[in-house]
Amino acid sequence: MATQRYHGSIILKLLIVLSLAVLVAVIYIPGEIWKEEEYWKTTSRNNMNSIFEAESFYYSKNKLYVPADSLEKLVQYIRNDSTLQSKQRIGVLTHLVYDSLSQILNVPLLNAILPISQSLEEIKGDLEFNTRYFQKYDYIMAQKQEIEADLPKFNNSINFPNFCAIKIYADSLNMLRDRISDYELQFTAQLARRYVDSIMVYAPGMEKEVVYNFWKGEHQKISKLVADVKKTDIMLVSSVADRLKKFVDRINNAFMELQKVNVQESIPMLRAREEGIEKVYETFLEPENFLITKENGLMQLSEVDSILIKFNESNFMCPDTFDGPQFYIIAYKPGNSNLVVESPNLLGFFQNELQNAVAPIRNLSTFPAMERLQKALDSTAVIMDQAKSEYRLARYSTDLLLNMKELIAEMKDITSVRFYRYNQEMKTLIDTVQTERRLSVLKPMIEELLNPMDTLAAHIEKRDLDDLEERIAYYDKKVKALDSLMTETVPSRVRRKIAPFEETFSAVRTAFEEMKNAVQPAEGAKIREAARGVEKALTHVLNGYYEPVYLVFSKKHINHGYIENGTKSWEQ
Repeated sequence: MATQRYHGSIILKLLIVLSLAVLVAVIYIPGEIWKEEEYWKTTSRNNMNSIFEAESFYYSKNKLYVPADSLEKLVQYIRNDSTLQSKQRIGVLTHLVYDSLSQILNVPLLNAILPISQSLEEIKGDLEFNTRYFQKYDYIMAQKQEIEADLPKFNNSINFPNFCAIKIYADSLNMLRDRISDYELQFTAQLARRYVDSIMVYAPGMEKEVVYNFWKGEHQKISKLVADVKKTDIMLVSSVADRLKKFVDRINNAFMELQKVNVQESIPMLRAREEGIEKVYETFLEPENFLITKENGLMQLSEVDSILIKFNESNFMCPDTFDGPQFYIIAYKPGNSNLVVESPNLLGFFQNELQNAVAPIRNLSTFPAMERLQKALDSTAVIMDQAKSEYRLARYSTDLLLNMKELIAEMKDITSVRFYRYNQEMKTLIDTVQTERRLSVLKPMIEELLNPMDTLAAHIEKRDLDDLEERIAYYDKKVKALDSLMTETVPSRVRRKIAPFEETFSAVRTAFEEMKNAVQPAEGAKIREAARGVEKALTHVLNGYYEPVYLVFSKKHINHGYIENGTKSWEQ
C-alpha cells in the first residue's frame, strides 16, 4: 500500500508539472505569435512605404523609376544625394547645440527660475483672456489691474535688478532652444555663449530674498483674486480660478527650489556650460561645417526625408516568408508617374486559386462568337470611316456625314449592353489571371464582376440575349437608312465605288446569330461556381492563411496590401 501511495504521488506531481507547463504555454505562446504577426505587418508596410518614397524621389529628379531588380542603384543614389545628406548633417549639428542649451538650462539656478518666468507669463495671459468676465465685477477688475501692473516688475524692478537680468537671459536661452529652427546655427551658439557670460556677471549679486518677499505680496493678491472669483458666476464659464491657483503653486515650488540653490556653486557650473557651447561654436566654424551652420537649425527631418535617409537593402524583401522570401512588387508604366508598390506575400496562392476557379469557364461557348461580333463591328466602322474621308461624302450631304459619325460612335458603345459587357469583363478577368497575380490589379476587377457574373449566369440559363439583339437590330436599321441616304444624295458615279454598308454589316448579324446558337444554359451553373471560387480566393488572400505551430497554435499570414500613387490600401 505504501508503494502504491508513493507511485501515486509521483504521477500526481508529474501531472501538476505538466498542467503548469501547458498553462504557461497557453499564456505565453499566443502572445509571442501575435507579436510576430504584428511585426510582419508593420515591417512590411513600412518597407513598402520606404520603397514608394524612394522611387518617387528618384522619379522627381529623373522622370523615370528604378526597376525592382536594381533597387541597390536606388539606395546608392539616395546616399549620394547632396541635399538629403546636407539635411541630415544639419539635423545632427542642430541636436548638438540643442543639447548644449538644455545642459545650460539644467543648471540649478536657471532650472529654478524658468518655471517662475513661464508661470508668470501664463498668469498674465489668463488675466488678459478673462477680462470680459472680470468686467462684470468692479472689485475683481480692480484686483486684476493691480496684479497686471505688478507683473512687469519681475523683469525691470530697481529692487532686484540682478534677478531681473538673470531671468531675462534665462528666458532668452529658453527661447533660443524652443525656436532653434528660426535662427542660423552659428548665430544660436554665439548668442547662447553671450547670454551665459552675462548670467555669470549678475549671478553673484542676485537678490533671492528681496524678490521672494516681493512674490509673497503678489501671491496674496492673486490668492485673494482666486477666492473672490470662486464666489461668482465666473466659475460657470471659465476655469481661470483653478488655472491661476495651479500657476501660483508652481511659482511657490520654484521659489522654494531657488532658496536651496547655492548661487556661488552655480557659477562654476555655468562656466563649464559656457565652455561647452564654445566648443560647439568652434565645431560650427570648422571648414566642413561652416557653410551648413549658416543655415537655420533643423530639429526634425520631414517624414519623407527621414524615410529616405533610412532607406537601405533591408527594405527590399517582405519579412513574412510563408511562401518563401520575395522582393516587393514594383509596377509602373514607362514615361508615366503611376507607381504601385505591393506586398508579394500569398499572391502565388491567390493566382493559383483564381486559375483553378475560372478554368471551367475559360472556353465559354459565347466567347468566340463575341470576339467575331466585335471584329465585325470594328470592320464596319473602319469601312465607314474610309468611305467618309476617301470620297469626301460631306460635300454631298451634311446629314449623311453626321449620321455616319453617330453610328460609328454607337457601334463602339456596344459595351453599354449588359450581356455583351459582362461577357467581355469576365473574359478579361479569365485572361488576366493567367499572367497576373497582383492584388492591386485583380481585387478591383473581382469586386466589380461578382454581381455581373451572377446576372450573366441567369441570362445564359434563360438564353436571354434580348438587350443585345435589340441593339443589333438598332444598328441594322441605321445601316439601311445610311445606304438609302447614300442613294438619295451621292452621285451614282461615286456610289458605284462604295459597297453598300449593309453588305459589310451582314457579318455582324451572322456573328450575333452564332452567339445565340452557341449559348448553352448549363454554362450558367459553371459561371456561378466560378464566381464562388473567385470570391473565395479573394477572401483567402485578404483574411490570410494559417500555419500550424506547436500542433495546437497557428500563425496567420496575410497579404500586407499595396501603395498605389500614394494611397495605402490598408488605410482605405
